[in-house]
Amino acid sequence: MSVAEAPGGLAAADAVARWADIQRRADDLAQTLYALREQVPPDSADRARIDDTLASLQAVRSAMGAERAPGGAGYEQAGVVRSRLASFESSLRALGAPAQ
Repeated sequence: MSVAEAPGGLAAADAVARWADIQRRADDLAQTLYALREQVPPDSADRARIDDTLASLQAVRSAMGAERAPGGAGYEQAGVVRSRLASFESSLRALGAPAQ
């Protein structure tokens, strides 16, 4: 996702294929997270981290999709994408961190 958001990423010759690959991988990750979510107790810290990661994944996908819509690529939307991407990356790191 970060590579797709690099300068010139939206205008690259392979941007459509790259976006399709991002969508496929994000779908796979979401399915994995949902499966993990079902394996942990509802009130656990692990469940909360999984839920946070799922929410941030959906938020970044939504922002990136809006950016790719006609008229969506602009400075303001790019900032939204960067912010949500940073939140997603942070939630992934927290997901991999040992429970405290």
